[in-house]
Amino acid sequence: MSEAKIEPVVYVVDEDPQICRAVAELVQTFGHRVKLYDSPTEFLDHVDDKQPGCVILDLRLPGLDGLEVHQRLVRRGIALAVVVLTGYANTSATVRSLRSGVVTVLDKPFRDDELWNAVQEALHRSERDFSRKRHLFSLETRLKKLASQDRSVLQLMLDGKKNRTIAKRLDVSLRTVENRRRRVFEVMQADSVAQLTRMIVEYEHNLLPLTNLETNWHSLPFEKMAC
Repeated sequence: MSEAKIEPVVYVVDEDPQICRAVAELVQTFGHRVKLYDSPTEFLDHVDDKQPGCVILDLRLPGLDGLEVHQRLVRRGIALAVVVLTGYANTSATVRSLRSGVVTVLDKPFRDDELWNAVQEALHRSERDFSRKRHLFSLETRLKKLASQDRSVLQLMLDGKKNRTIAKRLDVSLRTVENRRRRVFEVMQADSVAQLTRMIVEYEHNLLPLTNLETNWHSLPFEKMAC
């Protein structure tokens, strides 16, 4: 069953209330929800990390500049894409912004279509990153529910070992292996070893759900998970 789509939010952060409202009104004409902040600190105190979205913020903000705001979002693991606005065209600042991972830098005044394109790209990036984060959290939650004995069986399953071989390797009965194997499939919500393999590849490589898998995976990140 697919998860319900969460409506994204566009945050606008600018100390000039007129610019803030003007940008917000324009974004609202695109059909997006908007939240306004004139302080980067207030924005960081209230930003919601449980939904996708983007931030349109001025490069020169009081207390924190736009790049520092972006870096704090990244450190907190908040999947919001950033669009930077600047009234002071500066090549080095633009390069630094883009290298830090912001979507784009728009010079003030900007055209409506420039903002539209920037917001669309930012929301697409944010929704992709948010979906990945939610998917990986779901996989990690399932993996952590497996007991260490279940993980040992899972490891050997991914190595392509049959039940009798697994029983000999772990020095347990065949019935025990069958029970643990059944629990692995139930907890991981998988129907086949191929699907389990795909899940581990996605988890270890921080990927969105894969549709095709041509390689075999032979290791589990047990050290990342609490027993």
